[in-house]
Amino acid sequence: MRHQSPLISARWPHFVRYLEKPDDSVVIQLVLVSGSTSTGKSTMAEAIGAEIGATVASFDWLMSGLRVFPDVWAAVELPVEKQRAIGWSLLSRIAEQQLRRGASVVLDLVARDEPLRDWQQLAADYGAKFSVVECICSDPVVLRTRTEARRRAIPGWYELTLDDVERSRTNYVPLVTPKVVVDAVAPLAENLARVREHLGVE
Repeated sequence: MRHQSPLISARWPHFVRYLEKPDDSVVIQLVLVSGSTSTGKSTMAEAIGAEIGATVASFDWLMSGLRVFPDVWAAVELPVEKQRAIGWSLLSRIAEQQLRRGASVVLDLVARDEPLRDWQQLAADYGAKFSVVECICSDPVVLRTRTEARRRAIPGWYELTLDDVERSRTNYVPLVTPKVVVDAVAPLAENLARVREHLGVE
C-alpha cells in the first residue's frame, strides 16, 4: 500500500481508497447529468460528485472560460451547434483525463444524443460504469420560482431568464437510453437516494 500524506487523505479520501484497494474492488463511474435548464442538474451533479468522490465537469463553467475572450467567443458562440460541439469536446477531454487516472467523473450539461454514444464508448474503453441521470421539473410554478431565485455566479457567464428556461424546456429532447429520472419537485435527499440506487452506490 502506498503511503499517503494526511492532507491527501483528508481532501481526497475516495482517491486514496482507490489507490489502497485492488483495481477490481473499485467501480469507476462516468455519470451524465442532463435535463433542461433550472431543473436542478448542477445541484444533483455536485451531490453525486460528493457521493462517489468524482470530478464534476460543467458545460457552462467550461464555456465561461472561453467567453471572457471576445475574439474567441465570437468564433465559438454561433451557430449554437458549433458551440455545443466544442463544449462536448472539452467535456470529453476532462472525462478521459479522469478515467485514465482511475477516477470517476460527472458531466453536467443539457445533453443531446450525439455525444451520448461517444461517452458510452469512452466509459467502455476505460472499464467504467456509464450512467445517465435526467432532471425534470414537473411543476411550472416551482420552475419559475427556481429560476427567479437562482444565481449561478459563474465568472464570465450569464444568468438565466424565464425566457431562456422556457426555450430550453421546449427544445429539450429526453435522452433515449437507460436512465433514472428525478423531479425537482421532490426533496433533494429523496432524489439522491434514487440516484444512489441507480448508480449502485452503497
